[in-house]
This record gives sequence, C-alpha cells and structure tokens, in this order.
Amino acid sequence: MNVQLIVHYFNLMGETFPTTVNGPGNRYMIHLQGCPLGCSGCFNPESWSFKIKNKIDVEALADKILSHNLAGLTISGGEPFVQPSSLLHFIQYLYKNGNPFPKGILIYSGYTEEELEKIPEYHQIVELIDVIVSGRYREDLRVYDSLLSSSNQKFIWGKQKNIKEEELMNQSYEIIIEDNGLKLTGFPDLSKEMRHELEQSGVKVKVN
Repeated sequence: MNVQLIVHYFNLMGETFPTTVNGPGNRYMIHLQGCPLGCSGCFNPESWSFKIKNKIDVEALADKILSHNLAGLTISGGEPFVQPSSLLHFIQYLYKNGNPFPKGILIYSGYTEEELEKIPEYHQIVELIDVIVSGRYREDLRVYDSLLSSSNQKFIWGKQKNIKEEELMNQSYEIIIEDNGLKLTGFPDLSKEMRHELEQSGVKVKVN
C-alpha cells in the first residue's frame, strides 16, 4: 500500500524575533505573504502580492520556533487565513507536545468574524489559539489605545485563555538589531515620508 505524505508550506514574507510589542511577553512573529483586501493605508502593502516570497515547510518553521524559550507567537500578514490549510497544520504541529506558549497565539486578520466563519479550517484554528485581531484596517478610524489599529476592528477570543484583554490595551514599537540591519516593528505612527526616510537609511519597517 502506498502512503502519500502531505507536506504543508507557507508563503512566508518574513519573521520577527524577538518582539515584545506584538502581543504580551517575549514573542516570535511571522508575516505570511499574500492578501486580497488591499486596505487603504495598510502598514505592509508589500505583503499583498501572492508571488512566492519564501516557500517554507510549516513543520520546519514550527520546530525552529519551538527551539526558543518563548512566551507566545504572533501570526500576521498579509492575510494568514488565505493559507488556511497550512495555518491549521502549523498550529496543530506546534501543539504536538501540548500548549508551548504561556502567553498564547495571537493572529492578525483583515477578515471579519462573519467572513472567517465561512472558512472551514477557522473552526479548528479558533479552538487552538487565544485571540484574533479581526477586521479591515480603516485609516479614517485609526485608534492608538490597543492592538486594534482602527475602531471598526474587534477581538475574537479563541478557546485558549492565556491572553487577557488588558494585556492588549497598548500600542508601542521597537527597533530590532538584525544581522543585515535594523527593523522597526510594532505600531509607530509614521507618515509616508518618515517611512521612506527610514527605509532609505536601511531600516526595514515591519508594522501591524
């Protein structure tokens, strides 16, 4: 009998580690490539393209993340739920030896709860994660008092209970030193001109 091995891949835009401004505690953050929503004022428009950026085995990525002593994991984009099968397998694999994150898993999604409900894998994913920051980014409704970027967005609470709402009531940013330069991540209030000047100076800007 032939057994077919199914390998799940992400189209990965990039990784941020460590980070403390993209959810509570010391976290690993991944940015998935590809988003169909095209929100005006999006912080990461370079994540929209569905062209393959970095094809990576989700189990290899999960093992890499699990090799660190982390409080939590944050999954951003792009739009993570356009890769739902790989996203589900990735999270299930992370749980192979139980819940590895004392401060849970947080996902940023531009989809509303009603839209997410139509994605079959969503119902299993929400059983394994703590919270989803849900909804389109609205530049005209920008807010600064929580991990919600605009007032139309909402928290969808998963079945895991490792993150408390009060731990999400802030916005900040950090500059991370990497081998190939500096990365600005989190929630800086940048004008397009400031962002351009930073990038011209060699600072990679990765915002949520």
